[in-house]
Order: sequence, then structure tokens, then C-alpha cells
Amino acid sequence: MNPERHQSTQVESQDPNQEAIEALAERLSLKEQYLAQVKVLYQSGILENFAVDPSQDRYAPEMGITGINGEQYIMPSYEDILIRLQNPEKRARLEKKIDQGFTQLQLVPFALPLSVLFNRLREVLLKVNKETGIKSTNGTKLELNTDAPLYVWDQLVQGDNPDSKDKQIEYGVTNYDGKTKAERGGKFKNELLANPDNAWELSLIEANLDIPAEGKGKTIAGRKQLEANKSPKDYLKFFAADPSDQQYQEYRGENGQTPEGAAYEAIAALLQRQTAINDWEGSGKINFCVGSYVFGLVPFLGWGRYDRRPGVRGDVLDSRRDYCGCRPAARF
Repeated sequence: MNPERHQSTQVESQDPNQEAIEALAERLSLKEQYLAQVKVLYQSGILENFAVDPSQDRYAPEMGITGINGEQYIMPSYEDILIRLQNPEKRARLEKKIDQGFTQLQLVPFALPLSVLFNRLREVLLKVNKETGIKSTNGTKLELNTDAPLYVWDQLVQGDNPDSKDKQIEYGVTNYDGKTKAERGGKFKNELLANPDNAWELSLIEANLDIPAEGKGKTIAGRKQLEANKSPKDYLKFFAADPSDQQYQEYRGENGQTPEGAAYEAIAALLQRQTAINDWEGSGKINFCVGSYVFGLVPFLGWGRYDRRPGVRGDVLDSRRDYCGCRPAARF
């Protein structure tokens, strides 16, 4: 790690709110969760080694990812995560989400090309299947199609590539009824990476691996868990509602997972628990990546027992099925 980088981090982290930051970190077992995330990133082959490069202010080898734009992004240190918690307002919003059950840290390599992330998921599927076998969240043993362990809709494989031009995924969409990208309010990955902080997506998600079925969501600290059997348009209302709309007050600060976040969560569940998530024929549900948009569709990830593999596909914005839902994330 770069000693100068970490020296400046330590100075910046001496904040009047340091005691509150440390209390929040202890409440989440944040250091332990961070190390577990690093292990997933390393074991999955997502991380690569970057050599010493003084031109990049890198005086010791570090690990990170190469983004869709060709830039290198060092993996955030634990101290970097604490810095994100320095803002009292942001921390207050996050503490509310923790009260409501968002306690699982995700360190998503958002800048990484989706094609690379999907390849890492394929490799992890084959590795876990060979070493331990794969199970569903209800404990059922799942068979894997080892000849083709992952299906990906071809429009998504290069959906974050800047060369794809008008065929790119729009992230952070706030209005699915918009006729143009500007009206929908989203941005392409390359646009988001103009801010290097977006290269790594830090978020908290709910600890439960299964999206609740309709009528099965629990109310935690005044917030009812999002249940299955709503359309992507319906789910987006929870995240993008006007602040004055009290109906969605308890969902402020949440977003749907990006395709990168959904794929990474699938990798983490496989490596940490040997478990396949989004098994809609078991106790899971397909996960709509609400807030993402490509070709008039919303990306989703689900495990199909008939196909014996997970699939990343797209569905229409009004689609509503009892085996489809949305897994929210609270980014910080």
C-alpha cells in the first residue's frame, strides 16, 4: 500500500465525529466485514496486482481493478471506508438503514467491465460446484450446467462499454417513463467514472439472502421490506419518489442493485456460503436491477433449475410476477 496515501488518510480521519464513526463501525463489525469482502474479491480473481508506479503516486505494489475506461482503481482501504462515514448527515441516513436491517457490507467493483465480472462469476460457479457443490438458500442441492454455467443476454455483455454508444446501460434512472436518456435521468458507466469515487460501489444490503415473497415482508423500524410481485416501475417509485411524498419516506437513501452489484452478490454468496441466490423455483426470487435500463428493459438475475444455471437477462418495465422482486441497497 502507498504509505503517503495512508498517512493522509489518518490525518483526515481525525474528525470531531470520530467516536460516532467508531461506534457505527463496531455495530456493523465493519472491519471484519471489510476483510471478508477483500477475501471474496481475491478468491474470485477480481483483483489484480498493480506494480510500483510513482507517476500514479504508487510507491508500493497494490491491488485493484482496471475499469471499462482503462484506468486503474485501487481497492479502497478500511480507512477509506471510514472516511465515507465522516459526513454526519450521511452517517445519520446510514444509521437509520442499519436500524431497518441493512447490515451486510458490499464492496462492488463497479468500474470493472461487466464482461470480466460475468467471467469471474462463471469461474466461481465451476470452482464451488467442483469443490463442495452448490445449494439453494433452503438447503436443496442444485445441479450446475458445467458446459454453460451462466447465461448472459448478449446486449448486456458489452452494455457498459463506451464504444456501444446508444446501446449502453443507463444507471441511476429515476423515471422509467422518460422517452430519452435525459428524461430518464440515468448516466452511462463511463460518465459516472468521471468521479473516481464511483469506481467502487460501497453499500449496505439486507442480510436475508431471499427477497421476501408477497405478504411475507417484515416491518423493521417502521420500514416494511420490499416484497415480490411488483413491477420495476413500481419498485422505482420507492427509491425515486419526491421527498415530500410520505408514502415512501422509509425507503429514502435506497436504490436497486446495479447489475454489477447483483453479480457480485452472487459471487460472494457462492464463495462464502456455497449458496446460489435468486433461485426462484426454490425459496428465492428473481432480482430486478431497478434503476438500470437498457433497450427499454430492466436487467435481472435469477437461477433457473430447468437450465441448471443462473441467467442475466432483461424484462419489460411493467413486468409483474410473484417470483420476481427487487433487492435494495443503501449506498454510501
